[in-house]
Amino acid sequence: MRVLNRISHPSRSSMLVPLAAAILLSTVTATASSADGVGRHFLQMASDQSVQRQVTLKELGITTPLIFTGVESQRELFLPVPAGVQVTNAALQFNASYLRADGGRTSMALSVDGYPTVARRLAEEQGDLSQGIAIPGQARADGFVKFGVKWSSVISETVCSDQRAPGNALRIEPSTRFTYSYDRSAIKSIATAWSALPPNPVLLVSGRNLTPDAYDTAWRMGLTIKRAGKRPRWMAMPAVGDTVNLSEISVPPELRSIPSFASLMNGDAKYKIKNNAEIAALFILGNQGQFRADLVVADAAMKTNLRNAMNALGAEIQASSPDASTIFQNWLKTDVAILDQKDEADQLSLVSFVGSPVIMVSAKGGKKAAALLDTLWRPIAAAKDLTVETAEALRAKASTVLLSQFGGINGTMDVSEKAERAVSFEIGELVGSGRLPSQVVFDLSAAPGTNGEAPVVSIFMNDYLLGARVMTADGQPHRVIVDIPYYTLAARNIIRIAFIRQSSKLQCHDVTSSFPVTIFPGSHLKLKQMAPGNNFVGIAARYAKESTLIVKDAWLQDALAMLPMTVRMADAAGLSSIHTQFSVLKQGEPLKPATPFLALDVAPEGKPTAEEHNGALVLNGAEKTPILQLKGLDRIGVAEVVEVNGQSGIRFYSVGKNMPVLTSSFRLAHGNLAVITDAGPVLQIDKNDPTDSRFAKEDNPQSLWQRHMEWWLAAIAVIIFILISARVAQVRRNKRKALEAQQGL
Repeated sequence: MRVLNRISHPSRSSMLVPLAAAILLSTVTATASSADGVGRHFLQMASDQSVQRQVTLKELGITTPLIFTGVESQRELFLPVPAGVQVTNAALQFNASYLRADGGRTSMALSVDGYPTVARRLAEEQGDLSQGIAIPGQARADGFVKFGVKWSSVISETVCSDQRAPGNALRIEPSTRFTYSYDRSAIKSIATAWSALPPNPVLLVSGRNLTPDAYDTAWRMGLTIKRAGKRPRWMAMPAVGDTVNLSEISVPPELRSIPSFASLMNGDAKYKIKNNAEIAALFILGNQGQFRADLVVADAAMKTNLRNAMNALGAEIQASSPDASTIFQNWLKTDVAILDQKDEADQLSLVSFVGSPVIMVSAKGGKKAAALLDTLWRPIAAAKDLTVETAEALRAKASTVLLSQFGGINGTMDVSEKAERAVSFEIGELVGSGRLPSQVVFDLSAAPGTNGEAPVVSIFMNDYLLGARVMTADGQPHRVIVDIPYYTLAARNIIRIAFIRQSSKLQCHDVTSSFPVTIFPGSHLKLKQMAPGNNFVGIAARYAKESTLIVKDAWLQDALAMLPMTVRMADAAGLSSIHTQFSVLKQGEPLKPATPFLALDVAPEGKPTAEEHNGALVLNGAEKTPILQLKGLDRIGVAEVVEVNGQSGIRFYSVGKNMPVLTSSFRLAHGNLAVITDAGPVLQIDKNDPTDSRFAKEDNPQSLWQRHMEWWLAAIAVIIFILISARVAQVRRNKRKALEAQQGL
């Protein structure tokens, strides 16, 4: 066999490419050699396209150790990476330990994207399984690295007995750390940049005091990011006189000749900024650390402050070295391109901010940006600069809503012992004209096990078991319908479906196999026309049509502290980042909402059910008489349903000098009064029925026939008695007529 090597002759254009690259390289080399260390450092920053990321399991929501026990346990962890972008230096620091008190055959296997990478057989009674695992760097279209863990522990190979080993367990720590880097030049669109956001993205605003437009955009983007499964953090542009932490700041030797960089070398835990040039130096040194930004709310103050800082630093570099100053100015054009970005309304852009790609949202374009990024339109944002003229969230006009609109619940999964999927939705984004979810419908199919075993399907709403049944395991689609009681609904809801397969073995040593189950795209929610109640769920239903978020003007003057509270409460109440109006109430201005509302730290006219004064909390019952009075409270919040100006809404206020610090998400569910601490709601009641005794009657799962069976039986007995009496009377009347007829003859 002959192998022919075909050699193609280069064209004129292909020969010019290496020549141009060589000329450019020689020019950069000559410039770098003529510049001092400062210039070389900025040339290196311009050429370094790498963005580093680090994600722990704790940041992904796994706050407690994962425990694997039993004969066989397995789980896949989804580690986020930019969608469709190759990563480099990807590695997982797997932190785990094990116990093996029961002995037997015990092993652990790890896989990446379904491919086995590590397998260990464990023989000691206990040990450390921590190790580093290299992750392939290929692009992943779905934006996730699938890391699989499989734990197996079997007591005996020859004795037919219970093979479970409760003393054998694998423990995976939340400190397990995934690190990787990617080429920032590969982030070519807003949609890709969105997929590249870390679990705790940083939203940069111009300062602690924001304009209404900037605050409006900031809370909308924060709520959009939060409902995408991430935890937003806010950072304000540092100002002269602010105190910052320098413990994680390291100044390269090349920059220590510049005064502003030299002043940041001491690494103090508290350092007071002296001038604008130090602000620019902080962003340059911490661009991938504590001064990193992932999304920028761009207003006039933002660009002015940033430009002043960079110009002040440029003046110091100019005084030190004119050659380095030229390189610095060129670096500004490429790596701080946000300075040259046009400030247009409804603008959404992917720009470079101190060497990192960030999503820039115009201060006046928050509502439309949220509509684009929080809906199915997001993948269409396949460009670097967009002007969002119209972007509307699609709402179902029919009485059904597909579950697939809320997330990836459809598809096929293999079930060995247990598998589940879940989606979440907000009442305010789902319903309209008073419609609420009344039923959840799943179209399912399941393959039979080796011996014909069928899985059990269980359906949950907010951790309430709505229904369960043994599936028909014939591989054909079947429909499962369960009712949704009103009391299970909340402002934000989670629907979860779980499959459990209990295998039966003909022989005790048969290997347990997985068999597929499928959730079909036709799975949906049914909506029913209902009058929204005067409670948290009823208010969330009213938000579906129109709503207003109202804050007092003092919150805008301390925006960095108030934005997290705004997003937490908007999420808990079920506000929409798209359909909600934003209003700022000035000092002394009365609260007069024109739509259903969420009022934060705003006092309505009249006497509310709950009052606060100097740390005193008074809760009034249905009769407007106190049912609770406490003094000396602090960091307590109260959310209650009130009616102001003919509109129903939720009012939130704090008791004491300080507001609670809400670090975790929560839902406002049943009731119309909630007391909130740092840990979330500690009390949710209906002030008209504090003991919730109505649930015993209103939420009775029995049918109408079962509820009133004795009355139905009594009514039937009366009807039967009447019919029998009528029949007896008819018979007597007929006999009497017959007798009279005979006598007449």
